[in-house]
Amino acid sequence: MKKTVSDRSMSAMSIITLILGMLTLIMGGAYLVNHFLTERAYRTKWRDYEDCGMM
Repeated sequence: MKKTVSDRSMSAMSIITLILGMLTLIMGGAYLVNHFLTERAYRTKWRDYEDCGMM
């Protein structure tokens, strides 16, 4: 069975769509991890000032 040009382009588009979807999920996860770590570092930095009554 011979594949036509249309079949090949649809296969390529499916692969590209899959890769873009995976990249979106990975980038979203990386953003959430970065946000969590940044927030934790911020809270740790200001913890001493909360204890002494400055805030």
